[in-house]
This record gives sequence, C-alpha cells and structure tokens, in this order.
Amino acid sequence: MVKILRLIVRICFYIANAYRKFFLRMMYPGLKIDGQSIIEKNCKIVCVDGGKMIIKNTHISIGVHLFADVGATISIENSSVGRYSVIASKQSITIEKGVAIAEMVVIRDQDHAIDVNNAEAGFSQYTTGPVHIEKNVWIASKATILKGVTIGNDSIIAASAVVTKPVPANEVWGGVPARFIKKVRI
Repeated sequence: MVKILRLIVRICFYIANAYRKFFLRMMYPGLKIDGQSIIEKNCKIVCVDGGKMIIKNTHISIGVHLFADVGATISIENSSVGRYSVIASKQSITIEKGVAIAEMVVIRDQDHAIDVNNAEAGFSQYTTGPVHIEKNVWIASKATILKGVTIGNDSIIAASAVVTKPVPANEVWGGVPARFIKKVRI
C-alpha cells in the first residue's frame, strides 16, 4: 500500500512539474527548459521580452527567483539551485555543469549607478558585468555573488560570503568581502 501511495505522489509531482514548464514556455518565448529539468513549486521565473534564459538538466528548488531582463542571458546547465535563491541578470550569468548552489544564495550581474549630482535619475541606472561560474563549484548558503565575477573550476564559496572579485580555480573563499582561505585538494 505504501509503495502505491509513493508511486501516486511521484506521478503527481511529475505532472505538476511538466505543467509548470509548459506554462513558463508559453509565457516567455525567450525561455528554454529541457525535459530533464525540474522546477519545484513557488518559483518565480521571469524572462522579459528580449531576454534569454536557458535551463538544461537542472534542479530549481522551491521559492527560487530567476529574472532575465531585456537583452540579458541566464544559462544554467546540469546544476542545482537551492531553495529561495535569487539569480537576476541585466547582462549575462553563466552557470556551468556540476555547480551546487545552496539555499538563499544571491547572484546578480548589476549594481545601481547612483549620481549624487542628478537626483532625478534615482535608482533607474545600472552598471553591469557578466558573472561566470565554472564547472563543479559549490556555493554555500546565503552567499552573494556580485557583478563581474568569475569563479574558477572546483572552487568553494563559504556560507554568507560576499564575492566581489574573481576567484581562481581550486580555491576556498569566504568572508565579507570574500578573500582567499585555502587551496582545494584534488
């Protein structure tokens, strides 16, 4: 009896996942989600006209927010994005194979450009820089990755770190702002 109930729950999960992906594809023409990807409930995925989002064989957990603005690109391949994480792009965010993103991580490729001499401009202007996360990176919970950052292969970003500059391959970085802690043994 328990096996039958588990099977029914699993079937309902796959049907709900297929419906979510179908609905998202219909709403956002710039969004490409393959059949292997899983989008859990309560995710907010927005791909503004002119933006592109490519999700391949990726697990998007509950409550994740993905946002690709006009002319922006988000590409995520063979990775997992933890609960309540935010990935927002106004230029380009690339996440390669094998990346593990923990819960409540923020990845943004923009900052507000504030001109104190022009109060009318307000917060409507941005400075951007591409974010590139290479293969087999682990980003621990509540870390923040900011514009213009590249994280090298097999690196680890510690919990609650704020990454403001490039991280070389095979290194552990942590702190606010993030700095080198040690080499990763392979």
